[in-house]
Amino acid sequence: MKTNRIINIKVALFIAVSALMAACTIEDADQSVEPKSEQLDIAEELTMTATETDKSFDITSDSGWDVDIEGGWTGLTVSPMSGNGKGQITIHTEANTTRQGREATISIRTKGGVTQKMVVKQALSDVILNVTGGDNQSLEYEASPMDPKNFSFTCNTTWQVTASDSWITCMDPDGNTSGGQEISTTVATTISVYVDEIQTDVPREGKIMISAENGAKTAQINVKQEGKLIELSVSPKEFNVVATGETKTIQIACNADWTIDFDKGDFVCDNITGTGNQDVLITCMPNNVSTERKVTLTVSSGIQNIKTETITFTQAAATPPELTAFKLIESSVTKNEAEFQLDFQTMFPIAEYGVYIWEDGNESNKVPMQAANTEGGITRLVYKATGLKSMTTYHAYGFIKNTVGSSDSKDTNVVTFKTGGVKPTDDDNPAPILSRRK
Repeated sequence: MKTNRIINIKVALFIAVSALMAACTIEDADQSVEPKSEQLDIAEELTMTATETDKSFDITSDSGWDVDIEGGWTGLTVSPMSGNGKGQITIHTEANTTRQGREATISIRTKGGVTQKMVVKQALSDVILNVTGGDNQSLEYEASPMDPKNFSFTCNTTWQVTASDSWITCMDPDGNTSGGQEISTTVATTISVYVDEIQTDVPREGKIMISAENGAKTAQINVKQEGKLIELSVSPKEFNVVATGETKTIQIACNADWTIDFDKGDFVCDNITGTGNQDVLITCMPNNVSTERKVTLTVSSGIQNIKTETITFTQAAATPPELTAFKLIESSVTKNEAEFQLDFQTMFPIAEYGVYIWEDGNESNKVPMQAANTEGGITRLVYKATGLKSMTTYHAYGFIKNTVGSSDSKDTNVVTFKTGGVKPTDDDNPAPILSRRK
């Protein structure tokens, strides 16, 4: 009995030890299939200046990994694109020449699926304005330019081209004369510069200002134009003008600006300044004096090397009026009145006219009877003498006057007449009004 008990105890111990060993084996098997935890560590953000083209960052990992660019810009690359364990990754890009910052997202994933992301930021560029050939260069033109001259520049933002003077015109390839938007500094903008023909012999200078982004950066182009070699001639150079005045035409041939100067104010010019070839009308005012007069006009052109041409106007002297006929209108003679007809020739209007009249035998007491109203009288006037004595013999001669002089018929035609009054008229002795005596 005792022997059987010992055997049973040994069997029980064997079974217990076997069960314990089996349990340990199962636990070790379970631990061998669990995945171990992977390590991955990178920075959350990487910043680059506008001019930086390469920048690296560290990666910490205990396993293999791959890189993916999820969002970015053209020209952005990463190296290496995969690795194992700790390392360094480098971002490659071109310099940012734009006026806008840019971003990209870099994603890194381990072989076991652990993922982290990094944001890459590159700053915007400073304002870029580069003039081909350098700032402050000069464009030089002849006095009469046929073609424009050009300059070029690159810019990475909005720009404005402005000329200092109205004789300078700037035009871009699209025909615009104002500013534009250049999105790439690798493409040059070409500006054509036109200048007007200069009209003097004095050289002139101007400038063109290029302003980027409202003056953040500027450049200047100088514009220079030589003066003209003045050419001037006039035709004709002499005029004869009648005393009553007339209009003459002078022909001016000039390749620049010109002016006309007068030495007297008796002439009127329709244009005293001009440019180039022109016909100019000169109106000569009447010469109402009895002497000839001369007027000189000077046409000049140029400022530094002045050229002049003179034109002489000779105007005839005015002549006094001529009384060609003086006669009595016999039908007009009454006891107190008489009318006279005056025929004349004159250059200028008659200002006064009338008769000298006196009684027979009393010439020393002759009286001028005159009138100033000559309206309507061009070559003939009629004068009416009043206040005469009846039944009286008179002698008379006519006269006319204007601003130049006077004329009379004293030596050529004196008329003699006698006023009426032999037979009373009804006006002299009106019929009496009779009334009955009471």
